Amino acid sequence: MEAELDSMKLLGMTNKLVYTGGTNDLNKSHNRAMAQYRFQDIQDFRDQYLAVKKACNKLGLRFGRCKEHAKAVLKDEGVTEPSQQQISKTLDKLEEEHHVILFIYKADRQKYGKHLEQKKKDLLQFKDPFPKTVADASRVLAG
Repeated sequence: MEAELDSMKLLGMTNKLVYTGGTNDLNKSHNRAMAQYRFQDIQDFRDQYLAVKKACNKLGLRFGRCKEHAKAVLKDEGVTEPSQQQISKTLDKLEEEHHVILFIYKADRQKYGKHLEQKKKDLLQFKDPFPKTVADASRVLAG
């Protein structure tokens, strides 16, 4: 993709990374796409993920950026009339958290499955189980 400067292939890869989770074990095409991450070193996976994220940012493709969500988060923090700067800062924070969650759930399920299941259990107990950056998530998964 990089050599050909093919942004459509990049968009396709991004869509696959973002929109296919580990929930459809019956779809062979999905399983094959997900198999590329199995047995991959977590640092290599982090570098690959961050490269895709960087490319998306350069193309203007942003994920997890909902202004209403940012306003709701600020309201929970007691900010009823947020400035544009506060909204923008919160959107950046929410986007990074969104990427952390995607990164963790796209990690090798065979290798990190117990860790992922614990995250789900923590969520059910109203805990915030996720690190705040992809780098931190990589360190947590690496142990």
